[in-house]
Amino acid sequence: MKMFVASMLVTLGVSSAYAQSAMVDVVLNPMGDFKAKTTQVKGEATVKGDEVSAQNIVVNLKSLTTGVELRDKHTQKHLETTKFPEAVLVSATGKGGKGTGKIKIRGVEKEIAGTYKVQGKILSADFKLNLSDFGMTDINYMGVGVEDTVTLHVTVPVKAAN
Repeated sequence: MKMFVASMLVTLGVSSAYAQSAMVDVVLNPMGDFKAKTTQVKGEATVKGDEVSAQNIVVNLKSLTTGVELRDKHTQKHLETTKFPEAVLVSATGKGGKGTGKIKIRGVEKEIAGTYKVQGKILSADFKLNLSDFGMTDINYMGVGVEDTVTLHVTVPVKAAN
């Protein structure tokens, strides 16, 4: 089972006094799924009216867990966390619940798009990533493979713009 998908989820996470988190939904083939999670994220989003922005949100990929030790090891291997210990949301902007940005995973920067909601002092965002865009292909273990597309769910604190 491929764990590197979990690292994608963490890319948008943040840590502070709020409940920051990142979670990646990974679908397995021929069947099954799992979630990779972390709370070791640094950064925050800024809200100004109905617009949001974020820069340099850093996720510690070494902290991703899936609930299965062997899968955690496989995830670390495919994410190459010894060489690339962090995923970074380089920049992102949004308006009206839709946003775009740039994410860096395994040294590769790619454009992303997704949806978000701001509730109080928390921003929750969802977007899909293709693992192959970041050089992760043919991930499988004992005949069970990871689908190329994963869904990231990120929750970060927000602050008002100055």
